[in-house]
Amino acid sequence: MTRMNHLEEVQSMISARGRAQRLLNTLTAGVAVAAVAGVGAFGYLSAATLPGATSLSTSTISTTSSSGTTSSSSSFGLSSSSGTVRSSSGSGVAVSGGS
Repeated sequence: MTRMNHLEEVQSMISARGRAQRLLNTLTAGVAVAAVAGVGAFGYLSAATLPGATSLSTSTISTTSSSGTTSSSSSFGLSSSSGTVRSSSGSGVAVSGGS
């Protein structure tokens, strides 16, 4: 084997490795995009199949304490045919309207 043949063989292997690396990068990106789309589709399907759910409302309540600091609390309500279920962030959670 001459030196020139050996260099051509090495160049060929380097080129093949580069092509394989690009293919692997493309496949990895495709799988990542498909996974994100799958999670989104699963989330949509899950939300669409909530029994009796009709709407989701969000409100924020701000209060001022005697020391002058302002605190805020988020409340989420999910309306359904059997009543309204409410949950609030903070120290306690209240649930009402179930059957």
